[in-house]
Amino acid sequence: MGDPTGIGPEVIVKALSMREPFEVCRPVVFGDSGVLTRTIQRLGLSATVEIFKKIPEEGYVPQKIVLQSLSQLKEASLRIGKPDRECGAAMVSYIEEAVRWVRQGQLDAITTCPINKQAMHGAGYPFPGHTELLAYLAQAPSVAMMFVGPKWRVVLVTTHLPLKEVSRWITVDRILSTIRITAGGLENYFGISRPRMAILGLNPHCGEEGLLGEEEKREILPAIAEAKAQGLIAEGPFPADSFFDLSSHKNFDAVISMYHDQGLIPMKMSGFKEAVNFTLGLPFIRTSVAHGTAYDIAGKGIADPTNLIKAIGLASNLSKLKRKY
Repeated sequence: MGDPTGIGPEVIVKALSMREPFEVCRPVVFGDSGVLTRTIQRLGLSATVEIFKKIPEEGYVPQKIVLQSLSQLKEASLRIGKPDRECGAAMVSYIEEAVRWVRQGQLDAITTCPINKQAMHGAGYPFPGHTELLAYLAQAPSVAMMFVGPKWRVVLVTTHLPLKEVSRWITVDRILSTIRITAGGLENYFGISRPRMAILGLNPHCGEEGLLGEEEKREILPAIAEAKAQGLIAEGPFPADSFFDLSSHKNFDAVISMYHDQGLIPMKMSGFKEAVNFTLGLPFIRTSVAHGTAYDIAGKGIADPTNLIKAIGLASNLSKLKRKY
C-alpha cells in the first residue's frame, strides 16, 4: 500500500475499482483496512475491503479489495501529506509481509506504491529507498533499478545519492555489475538473447578526453571493455545530452545511466504515466510506480492511478514471460 499518508491508498482503491488490473492478475493488497476504507468513503466509491488470512482462489472482481491488514492506524493520528514515524513502521511491515509471501511461492510478483524515506528512517530503517530495503529482505547481493517505458528501458548505476557523491560511486566494478544484471534481466524476463546495451557517460561530452572529467577514461571505458571480454554487447560511452534524441537508441535493448536524473528525466518526459520501475537482481518480480508519495495532492482526490495500473500490468507480464523463458 505504501505510505498511508501519501497517495498510495488513493491510487490503489481507484485502480482496483477498474477492470484493467483484474484482466491480467488476481490482486491482493498488504496494508491497513481502516486507511483504505476511509479512502473509499472520502472518494465516494462503492468499493469494499475483504480481509484475508489465506489468499482466496476466486472472487477477484473490480471494487472488491482483497486485503491482508497489517496495521491499525488511527484516523486522529494520521496527518495526510506529512511524514510520520508510525506510518514509516507500518509501510515497512507491508513490504516485509509481501516479501515473505512471494518468497513462499504464494504470490507471483509484488507491485509497490511509494514510501517516504524520512518516515522510514524515523521508524529505524536507514535504507536509501524501497529498492535497498527489498534487497536487504531478499538477501540479494546486487540489484539495479530498471525503468521500462514506451520508448526505452533505462537502468541506473547509482540510485538515491546526493549529486556530489555520485562520482565516487562510479567504479569499474559497479558499472560492470550493472551491465551484467541488465543483460541477465533482459534475457530472463524479456526473452532477449544477446541483448545490446548502451552505456552513457558521466561528464559533459563524455569528459572530452579528460578535460571535463576522468571517470570515462578511468572507470566507464574499462568496464565496457571487460563486459565485451565477457561476451556481453555493451557500447559507449555516449554523451547523455544527445543520446535520447538520436535514432541510435533504437539499436539498443537497454540504456545504462550513471545517475538518477540523467536517466529518469528523459524517461519520464517521454511518458511519465507509463514509465514503470522494475527491480533487477531480486529473486522475485517487483515493479513499482515511478512517482513518489505526492504529499502535495494527498487526500485531495485527484491522484491518477494510471501508473499503478501500468506497474501491475508489467508485473503480470513479467511473471508470464519468466515462466515462458
